[in-house]
Amino acid sequence: MKLLIALDVLERRPASPQLCDALRLMLSASDDDVANELWDADGGPEIVERTARRLALPAARPPEIAGRWGDTMLGIGDVVATYQHILGSQWRELILGALAAAPRYGADGFDQHFGIPGRLPRPWAVKQGWSASPRDVVLHTSGLVGPGWRFVAVVLASFPVGTDWAMAASAVDDEVSALSSDL
Repeated sequence: MKLLIALDVLERRPASPQLCDALRLMLSASDDDVANELWDADGGPEIVERTARRLALPAARPPEIAGRWGDTMLGIGDVVATYQHILGSQWRELILGALAAAPRYGADGFDQHFGIPGRLPRPWAVKQGWSASPRDVVLHTSGLVGPGWRFVAVVLASFPVGTDWAMAASAVDDEVSALSSDL
């Protein structure tokens, strides 16, 4: 969802140095405070609707609870289409630079080197996602990998409530390892 927020904001606002710095932080360190601020300021669920129309994302749906941007529904095809759009976007360097600079730990201290950054060699530009809700535990890894950003890799995973983060990360790592033979 943070990729959609960034694309929507960049389409609708002047790209000031402060905004670009905030977007880099939101994308590389997965900073929820920046995402919350932009979500609230730019219409929340309308961000999903605008971006889904602009990028032709068939499965994208706003969250049932307007303030929970992390519960936005996106299919794997939507995520792939978003990366393909970024590759041709005027914002390519800003977004991919942030994703390629993803630090080991996110803004909240979560170890975001699972999945792609945990199992594939650089170059990669990744957007990691994690959350726990009363319904499930979610761990996603997605990004562009290989020289020239040749491949888009996406693993979207959800687990039963109470699943240990290490176990979830191990399962996502295994999926990425299985994909790696195709890359």
